[in-house]
Amino acid sequence: MSQSETPTISQFPLWASDQGTQPVDRYESMVTPEEMKRRSLFGIPLKSSMTGETVPDATLQDYINQAISQVEHALDIYITPTQFQEKHDYNREFFTWSYAYIKLYHPNVINVQEVAISFSNAFPDPITKSPQPALKFPNEYVHILPQEGALQLVPAVGTTIGGFVASVFFGVQFNALWFSNIINYPGSLRVTYTSGFEKGKIPALIVSLVETIAAIKFLSTLGPVLFPHNSVSIGIDGTSQSTSTLGPMFLRLRVEELRKQMEEQMVTAQNYYQRSFLIDYI
Repeated sequence: MSQSETPTISQFPLWASDQGTQPVDRYESMVTPEEMKRRSLFGIPLKSSMTGETVPDATLQDYINQAISQVEHALDIYITPTQFQEKHDYNREFFTWSYAYIKLYHPNVINVQEVAISFSNAFPDPITKSPQPALKFPNEYVHILPQEGALQLVPAVGTTIGGFVASVFFGVQFNALWFSNIINYPGSLRVTYTSGFEKGKIPALIVSLVETIAAIKFLSTLGPVLFPHNSVSIGIDGTSQSTSTLGPMFLRLRVEELRKQMEEQMVTAQNYYQRSFLIDYI
């Protein structure tokens, strides 16, 4: 019986199988409003100087959610495990010379549930399982390139090359396709896989990047409400007293510092997860 899915691949450190008995704490839970208050927003008066209202946690959570979405869009990395079902064109040359190389639409592949060939322009119904694919490849044959978001089909242990080729090309419809010399078939290959980070294994860098972006969004939007004035003067019967604060200047400097921090974190993430350049099959 074939495996239900391929073995899970660690995204960070990539391909790690053992981190020792006392590993460095490389992972964090997603940032919360309370953690933002004691870290990136420490010392910031979270109260409107005009109405006296305190910024609720729900408002901070909104900015955290926006930051998560921004990171996922910018890096094509999903904070939680996300399953995808994709169609890819069948290419005879790729099957013949490149072990059925398939470039998936999303990188950071955790594992693959199914690779199949179908000649119907639809995925199987989750309940009735109809239409059935013409051929499902054993998951033992699936070789994953996780960060590149690609896979190939290679012989499993104990399988000869001849046996592998024979097992790939069984099935009436696929056999007919092969011998009819059709080179391409649109959307014939179906891949179901999971991408993102495993539960409880979000790298601290990604969590910190989300928090930094959330803090920038929060301060840029609500900062003027929290710091509306540079100075305050009081005058009574010819006597006056005034005091000045950094006010908006302090806010601007804080946002600039956070932006520099965000740029450094983004570049580091882009370099490690190979988002600084395009990786594709040529």
